[in-house]
Amino acid sequence: MIDELAVDLRGEVFTPTFLVNEMMGKLPPDLFTDDTKTFLDNSCGDGQFLVSILNKRMVNRISHLDALQTIYGIEIDSNNVKKCKARLSLGKKSKKIWAILDRNIICADTLDKYHKGWESVGYMWDETRKPIPVDARGNKFFGR
Repeated sequence: MIDELAVDLRGEVFTPTFLVNEMMGKLPPDLFTDDTKTFLDNSCGDGQFLVSILNKRMVNRISHLDALQTIYGIEIDSNNVKKCKARLSLGKKSKKIWAILDRNIICADTLDKYHKGWESVGYMWDETRKPIPVDARGNKFFGR
């Protein structure tokens, strides 16, 4: 079901599975067999592309845990982030899996390096680029 408000506010549209599969089929197969390659979806929604990547990596004998360590997603809508993490967890409750998901799949604005979603990992996972907290008036806090 399409959320008309999400479409109006953010232009949110989900890519259908058949199109995701078609697009993934155009990528070099070695991307899914090399466990050192990383993937980033900067508008991951509910994880449609990331789940496809996870499945392709697991078919190529990369473990669930190892595959997740190379998959990153950014999504501005917290409900979509929850859905994405749940899909990528494959229903597993492992603390290791969820620790990776909580670090690699985040609720943030990709285009705003000062967005609060970057506070725990740093902008684009760069620890040196964590946003400086500000108060309600915009005054920067330099002590953490």
